Amino acid sequence: MQEKFDRKFIGNEIRTARKNKKLSQFELAELTGVDEKQIYRIESGITSPKLEVFIKIAEVLNLKIKYFNSVNISTKSFVRQILEILDNASEEKIEIYYNVLKSLDDSLPDKLYSHELKRVNE
Repeated sequence: MQEKFDRKFIGNEIRTARKNKKLSQFELAELTGVDEKQIYRIESGITSPKLEVFIKIAEVLNLKIKYFNSVNISTKSFVRQILEILDNASEEKIEIYYNVLKSLDDSLPDKLYSHELKRVNE
């Protein structure tokens, strides 16, 4: 039940942000490279966006991840997707992923003061 609420909440927030930017679903699809039908399914709460799709949409709509923290958006979804990547990876890739993740974890402060998605060029 919580996952269904999360999907609906996320979809509604994405729809609201899209409309506030005066974009159609077609235009959002064009800007993100995501299929228009997928945008519809996400906004309708039929499906949750995959991590890479969520990031593309969030960047175009200037959404902040902290905005969604109240519903634990896709922590489960993110973990599920990470596990899928690991399931399909060779031992060498798994070792590389581990080293990258460990390096990132070591370099980040324990408490981040901002959970915003930041663009590289900002």
